[in-house]
Amino acid sequence: MQERKKPGRRMSGADRKAQIVRVATQLFAKNGFKGTTTREIARKAGISEAVIFKHFSRKVDLYKAIIDSRCSEGTGQSRLINHLKGKKGKEVFKDLASFLLSEHQKDSSFLRLLTYSALEKHDLSEIFIKTKGLELIEFIESHIKALIDEGALKKTDPAIAARAFVGMVLHYSISQEIYGLKKYFERPNDTVIDVFVDIFFEGMKRR
Repeated sequence: MQERKKPGRRMSGADRKAQIVRVATQLFAKNGFKGTTTREIARKAGISEAVIFKHFSRKVDLYKAIIDSRCSEGTGQSRLINHLKGKKGKEVFKDLASFLLSEHQKDSSFLRLLTYSALEKHDLSEIFIKTKGLELIEFIESHIKALIDEGALKKTDPAIAARAFVGMVLHYSISQEIYGLKKYFERPNDTVIDVFVDIFFEGMKRR
């Protein structure tokens, strides 16, 4: 069913742009990139393809806008990293896991979109990794390094440790929301998060 603007109200440029991003995200997440055309996006949004090209002259601009719509605040800063700034110790890991799990449970479309993009070797996943993905990993890596320097964690490669924790959380989300394992297994988020954090810190504890 096509999205329609309210009668008597002309949609502003910003609203139209946001509508295109929203519709494109839904279709890419449902059909993949190879299965979605600008014509289909335009039809779903109730506009012409020319309107899409007016707002996004290059496909890469649309992909960046999709990423920003889900990952960035109005300033362009990462929502997640801004949420984690100022946190200490285990709180960083608990809040990271809580943020990701709740975001994916509320709306798994972006998680699906990234999966399609990676499998189809599409530009969007590469853009995401080079910007938001690596930014998050490097933030967690620096936090782990600080804990190692303080003597709270044993000496190890902080880059691998950061990827291990983030990977644990993301694999759980993908298994639950995309593979469908939540039909057979379900626990409160707080329980899942506490177990993940305990596993990580017990393994990283300085002996």
